[in-house]
Amino acid sequence: MEALTKSIYLTKIPKSQTYSISSSKSPLSLHSKTTSVTFNSSTHHFHKCFLFHQPGGGVINPIAKEKGKLGAIHASEAATTVTDATGRWILEPIGDGDTRHIGYKVAMPGAYEITSNEVTVGRVPEKADLVIQVATVSGAHARIRKKEDNLLVMDLDSTNGTYVNEKRLKPGVVTSVSPGSFITFGDTNLAMFRVSKIKDEKAADTTGETEGETEGESDNGDI
Repeated sequence: MEALTKSIYLTKIPKSQTYSISSSKSPLSLHSKTTSVTFNSSTHHFHKCFLFHQPGGGVINPIAKEKGKLGAIHASEAATTVTDATGRWILEPIGDGDTRHIGYKVAMPGAYEITSNEVTVGRVPEKADLVIQVATVSGAHARIRKKEDNLLVMDLDSTNGTYVNEKRLKPGVVTSVSPGSFITFGDTNLAMFRVSKIKDEKAADTTGETEGETEGESDNGDI
């Protein structure tokens, strides 16, 4: 699976609203030790998408220095040609950027559009397509998948958990995420995102002509 990256411009995203999570469920109270994840698939070479500024790195960094620029995440070249989604899914960072809990400063991520059918989110470039290099994010943290008109997320047995709003996901269980929801990858300060969807009218019209009914989402962990 070869990952491709590009940057596109998006209209200025309004300032994120404050969203609080109860301390009993907050990922911040958890450990920063990473749980290793074993993959059965063969090794691939990716052009990684880094969610934080990494100066001097030898990889493609889609983070824009100008405000309003959007990074597009491609986990697979083949996936971009067979995608059946009828809208554009955007991850907009809404954390407060506080880094005191990890002991060093990192830049806040930008907004990203998920343009591939499947994306792995994590801290380690060798294991993830969308890389968040902060200690509280696991090496391979979660997997996001677009299926028809739905966005699905599954936790990959991460140390600090994946949250949809205030609910921590069970590892391996697929959960549907609706526009306006919040996804947290182990850190409410640095890896919390608002999910938005921009409707693609042309794609929606085409889908309506070629498909009768929309299939329901899968209950199992096949994501």
